[in-house]
Amino acid sequence: MIALAGLALLDLLSDEQRHWLAALGTRRSYQDGELIHRRGDRDLSMCVVISGQVRLTRLHADGTQTFVSSIQPGQHFGDVLLHGGRQRRTHDAVAVGAVRLDHYDADAFAKVLENPVVALALYRITALRLSGAMAMSDDLRALPREVHLAKILLSLRTQGNPPGTIECVQDDLAALLGTSVMTLSKALGVLKRAGLIETGYRSLRILDRKALSAWLATRAPD
Repeated sequence: MIALAGLALLDLLSDEQRHWLAALGTRRSYQDGELIHRRGDRDLSMCVVISGQVRLTRLHADGTQTFVSSIQPGQHFGDVLLHGGRQRRTHDAVAVGAVRLDHYDADAFAKVLENPVVALALYRITALRLSGAMAMSDDLRALPREVHLAKILLSLRTQGNPPGTIECVQDDLAALLGTSVMTLSKALGVLKRAGLIETGYRSLRILDRKALSAWLATRAPD
């Protein structure tokens, strides 16, 4: 599953701070495939993933669906809505596997922000997410698809066995690239012919991260 949410909030906190945070939330469980919230819902709360994964998507009027991210254990989502402005959910959230979430409504979130350590961690993650979103927007406009794809693959959290394996489906990668699955297949083909990746069922593997980084450096230098 493609994860783009970056640092995990719980990884930035001590055991004491994690226990404090958990005590403020309301823990709920969801089954695989269960809808956690729908775009347009007014149930505003920050959620922290305790176990399982949450898939964020956006359904468009023409019936197409855009993949946004997979939120992993320890990561959070939904806090932006609690800062005002938007009053409705902007994406659908669906449980992937058995999921447990801690929910923080507006009152609980206000108490969360009173803790300077937790507030700083939230700010740090938000800043990094914004920076990543701006960089991705620039890449969508400026880079060839295979180069943009290489950047995305290198930025993803690699998990699984063997090392370097990324669980994903081509529809999700195509959505991240802002292109069709056919165009994505061409970009994957470029990297495969260069001996940098191999594809499998609902996954791909980076064969040599250093080689992929070197290939990328010649095409998209910083």
